[in-house]
Amino acid sequence: MPAKKSVKLQGVKHTVYKNKKGDVVVDHTSTKSAKYKVGMDKINLTKVAGTKTVKEGLSATKKWHKSNPHKKMKNGKG
Repeated sequence: MPAKKSVKLQGVKHTVYKNKKGDVVVDHTSTKSAKYKVGMDKINLTKVAGTKTVKEGLSATKKWHKSNPHKKMKNGKG
């Protein structure tokens, strides 16, 4: 099982890993989108979604983005 796994969702790279405390965390590691303050956002999936493994965290992240898609702007970006 990998200690760190990355996936690109809605144009932004998400890295799911375990921190020093053993909690599963997702980090938006890209600096592409200033609109969503990407790169500054770390979410503790153990507290938010009850995940215990990186695999569960990756699944929870994909599920959240599937049910909460970013709305596209008029110019097709965003």
